Amino acid sequence: MGAVISIIFTIIYFVAIFFLTAIGIVMHILRGLAIYKMSAARGIKNGWLGFIPCACDFQLGQLAGEIEFGNKRIKNTGLWLLLMPIICAAAIFIGYLIILLFSIRIILLGSSPVSEEFTSAMPLMIILCIVYVIILIVTQVFLCLLRGLALHKIFSRYSNGQKLAFYLIIALFVPYAEHILLYKNSMRPSLATGSLNYT
Repeated sequence: MGAVISIIFTIIYFVAIFFLTAIGIVMHILRGLAIYKMSAARGIKNGWLGFIPCACDFQLGQLAGEIEFGNKRIKNTGLWLLLMPIICAAAIFIGYLIILLFSIRIILLGSSPVSEEFTSAMPLMIILCIVYVIILIVTQVFLCLLRGLALHKIFSRYSNGQKLAFYLIIALFVPYAEHILLYKNSMRPSLATGSLNYT
C-alpha cells in the first residue's frame, strides 16, 4: 500500500513540475513578444533581447528610458535592471559566506556554549545577522522600486488613472501578471496624451 501511495505522489509531483515549467515557458514567450513588439513600435533596437533571460530586463529598462525618482533622474535604466539582481545575489552570497565562516569559527573556538570565546562571539554573530538582513531588505526594496518605476513609465503609455495604478500593483506583486499585462498593452496603441493623473 505504501509503494502505491509513493508512486501516486511521485506522479503528481512530476505532473505539477511539468505544468509549472510549461506555464513558465509560455509566460516568458509572452513577455518576450511584448517587449519585442513595444521595442519595434518605439523604434528601439534589439527587441529580440526580450526573449533572452536577464537580457529581457535590460530591454525592459530600455523601453522605460530615463526614469524619475523624486527630483533625481535615473539614466541607463536597462543597465540598472540588469545589474541589480546580480548585486543582490552577490550580497546574499557574500553575507551567507561571512556568516557561515563566522559560525565555523565559533564552533571551532568553543567546544561548549559556556566557553569565553563562544559567549564573546555570539553578540558579534547576532550583529552580523542583523546587518545581513538589513542589506538584503535594502537591496530588494531598491530593486522593486526601480522595477516599479520602469513599469510605471511603460504602463503610463497605455493606461492612466486608476487602471495604471492597478496594473502597477498587480504587476509587482502577482506572479506572471507583469508578463500578461505587458503583452496586453503591447497589443494596444499607446495613449497620445500620456496623462498620469490618478483619478
